[in-house]
Amino acid sequence: KIYSSFLDVKNRVPNDSVLLTWWDYGYSIVDATGLSTFHDGGAQMSPKTYFIARGLISSEPDEIFNITQYLATEGNRGITENNTSPEDLLSSVLKPQNKPWNPIYLFFTADMTGKYGAISKLGSWDIKKGGSKPRGYQNLACNKITSIVMNCRGATIDLRSGKINNHLALRRLIFIRKGQVFQEKKFGHNKGYTLQIIVAGKNIVEVQLIDESVFSSNYNQMFLLGRYRRDLFEETYNSFPFSRLYRIKF
Repeated sequence: KIYSSFLDVKNRVPNDSVLLTWWDYGYSIVDATGLSTFHDGGAQMSPKTYFIARGLISSEPDEIFNITQYLATEGNRGITENNTSPEDLLSSVLKPQNKPWNPIYLFFTADMTGKYGAISKLGSWDIKKGGSKPRGYQNLACNKITSIVMNCRGATIDLRSGKINNHLALRRLIFIRKGQVFQEKKFGHNKGYTLQIIVAGKNIVEVQLIDESVFSSNYNQMFLLGRYRRDLFEETYNSFPFSRLYRIKF
C-alpha cells in the first residue's frame, strides 16, 4: 500500500516535481513516478542525507523549509563550497538565497517511523563537537485499555495521574485517526513522555511512547498528527497510515 501510494502521488503533482523523502524508497519512487528525489540508495552517503535527517527531526518547521530550499538550489556543491567552518556551513544552509525552479514536495512514508532512530542518529550529529543523541518510537504491547488504566507488557499506565508504573510521567495522551488528532489529554506535568494511540475505526492498532523531542519533530507533527505551518506547507495527499504529501510553498 505504500508503493501504490507512489502512483497516486504521480497523478497529483506536476511532472517536473522533486520529492524530499528518506532515501530508502528513492529508486522505487523514481521507477514508479518518473519524479526526481533528493537522494536514493546510491546517494545516501552524500552530505545531503545529514541535512535531510536534521530537517525531519527538527522541531522547527522553518528549518526543514530552509534546508530543502538550500538543497534544491545549491546541493552538495554548495555544501562543499561553504564548509569552511561549521558555523559558516550552518549559516549558509539555514539562510538560503535562491528559490527553486521546480515544485518541491515533502513526502512521508510509514517506514520512516521504524527508521526514525537511524534518522535521528544522523540528524542529531553535532557538527561542531561531534556525537549524536538518537531518539525513536517505542511501541507498547497493550492488552487492556480502559478510561482509567492501560495494561501493557512491562508497563501499567494510570490515565488519571499520567504516570507509568507510578514513576514515569506523561505530559499528554493523544488519539490519532486518519492522520488527525481527534482527542488529546494533557496531564499537567512539565516534563515527561507522550503516549500516542493510533486508531482505525474503533480498534487501537498501535501505541507509541515517545519523548518530547520526537513528539515535537517535523516528522511526528506533520506525518502522524497532521499539524503543520500553513504559511510554509500545503497538504496535497493523505494516505495515512501509509504515506502523506505536502507541497512546500516556495
